[in-house]
Amino acid sequence: MKNINIKKLALLNLPYALSGLYATKLGQAWRLAEGANASEKLLHIMDGFAAAFQSALPSFHPSDLLVGLACGAALRLAVYIKSKNAKKFRHGQEYGSARWSA
Repeated sequence: MKNINIKKLALLNLPYALSGLYATKLGQAWRLAEGANASEKLLHIMDGFAAAFQSALPSFHPSDLLVGLACGAALRLAVYIKSKNAKKFRHGQEYGSARWSA
């Protein structure tokens, strides 16, 4: 069985958690924007942002937390996919002139 290092796992995912908490402001701005449907809410989204950013603390409303969780997970997924798609020029070989030295 693998030995999971909790501290290392927490430190690696801390930026995604913090960005997810800050992204709760997006959900809060949408929730506080006036309007009954999406087009009316988009018209008043700047008023929602003004109301949401009156406090620096993240919103702990359940729908806002869901938006923050989705944004943090999307950011983590984007970084994971980008790291898996990293293309190297030569796999397993040195770059530059170091391979020509004796």
